[in-house]
Amino acid sequence: LGTLYVSSLFPHREPDEDKVMLLNFIGGARDPELFGGIENLSEGQLVEIAHRDAVRTLLKPEVSHTLPRVLGVKIWPRAIPQMDIGHNDRLTTARNGLQQAGVQGLFLAGNYVSGISVGRCIEYGEDVARDVNSFLSSLRPI
Repeated sequence: LGTLYVSSLFPHREPDEDKVMLLNFIGGARDPELFGGIENLSEGQLVEIAHRDAVRTLLKPEVSHTLPRVLGVKIWPRAIPQMDIGHNDRLTTARNGLQQAGVQGLFLAGNYVSGISVGRCIEYGEDVARDVNSFLSSLRPI
């Protein structure tokens, strides 16, 4: 799914300047077809898979035979929402259904709408806040 360079995002998280700290995310909605389900793999197998992937895509080939120092392995089933093909169509159907039903003042927001990254959630949250503000400003005082 992805890799974060933790030592770049958070300076001094890795005190040794000759080392890099990575956080790898593997698995996802396609996990069963890729690995047969990561919950069936040992921590060692998960480390090997993540390392092999990192060497293939990010790291120098000469480190391929040296497994990294592992600080921890955590399995989070269904941890990161993944939008399947057709997700935007479902959102459009939901929005249209609300409009056709005459529902006003209900706004769809969250990572299932905008994407999972914190930055994207903040950006979309600001957009929705503007929409909510406009809607509330349009109401007549009671």
